[in-house]
Amino acid sequence: ASPFHSSKKFGVEAVGDTVLKVSLKLPDKDFPKLVANPIFRPVYDGGSAVEHRTGRPAVTNGAFRVVEMDESGITLVKAEDYWNAKSVALSRVRFVSAPSAEAALDAYRRGEIDIVTNASFEPVALKLLSPYEDFRQTTHSALNFYEFNTSHAPFNDRRIREALAVAIDRDRLADADLEGTTKPAKKFFPLGDKNAEALTFDVQKALSLIENAGYPNGAGFPPVRLVINRNNTQQRVARSVARMWKQNLNLETEIIVKEVSEINDVRVSGDFDLVRRGVVLPTNDDLVNLELIFGSARKNIEKPVVEIKPESALAANGDKQLLNEEVGQGSSKTAAASRGPQDDNLSVITEADAIFELKAIPLYYPISFSLIKPYVSGFEMNALDAPSLKEVSVDSNWQPSNARRES
Repeated sequence: ASPFHSSKKFGVEAVGDTVLKVSLKLPDKDFPKLVANPIFRPVYDGGSAVEHRTGRPAVTNGAFRVVEMDESGITLVKAEDYWNAKSVALSRVRFVSAPSAEAALDAYRRGEIDIVTNASFEPVALKLLSPYEDFRQTTHSALNFYEFNTSHAPFNDRRIREALAVAIDRDRLADADLEGTTKPAKKFFPLGDKNAEALTFDVQKALSLIENAGYPNGAGFPPVRLVINRNNTQQRVARSVARMWKQNLNLETEIIVKEVSEINDVRVSGDFDLVRRGVVLPTNDDLVNLELIFGSARKNIEKPVVEIKPESALAANGDKQLLNEEVGQGSSKTAAASRGPQDDNLSVITEADAIFELKAIPLYYPISFSLIKPYVSGFEMNALDAPSLKEVSVDSNWQPSNARRES
């Protein structure tokens, strides 16, 4: 399914056999970037992986085409009918799988493979590999977070939500509990606005917020019901967060473990204070990403979290001034703070707004790890974990200048 299935930004209609018509409901200057996502690449609805059902070789819009696919791997060859084929250096690419990260690393060291990606290296291996120049780390465009049930008191008070958010030491969480396999999330989007307000660790601010909300040093605060899925990593993270809330705010936490299949039922029923969630963010577009993070929670929480009205179309396209004029305020934060419930559907249209509203607590971003031989150039991992091969080349005359620089 498309990652944009729940977005209100555009509708899709099939026209004939080969033409796709897309009608935008809101103007979006980044629409070409959205449809460049691999999810929109054309595929045939029948035939083998190599040929169309008519018997003709499969024609795609990519620099390579599939010529072989079996249990041992996938083979690609250069597509001579690619519009810019003359710039493609590789003539053949072979994808192979490995039963484990250790097996992949052994094959890499023996020179049997040139690149290793998506390998789940153990933390000890990551520490040993990190000094080498052929070891790469890339922040993945995904987010792990705790979603609030804002229909439950006292979590309908933003001061409480911020206190819980800034009482978490995300650096310690990523470095110690997750052993360097993640990056601390001090905002919602790893690829979003670099100037967005960050959720930095601040115990004194958290204590002040919770006191102003009527719970000095946590007195009288009900136990926080935190629902997580049955996963060793998530249980370790939850226990660490619960310790931080206890040490920093004197709050008790009840960790409720559910099966993955039960998490959505819990969200629908609203029987939680916070629930652990994770999403993959397939684009840099704020509205699409906010929809993925908050959109499905609308029917579960009394007030909608993300909803864009037609009259805010220009604001959704970046015209912040227009939105401020619509609500009669000088800034988005002031506007969000002064609007009544009837205007809550205008409150979250950017990452900065989401940080101000704090309907969820961002925790960490996953990291993708790769090994790339120094004679391979042009291969770059990206946050969407979708590397392109069209600019990759191999220097057959390469010689190592320092053997210690390669893992």
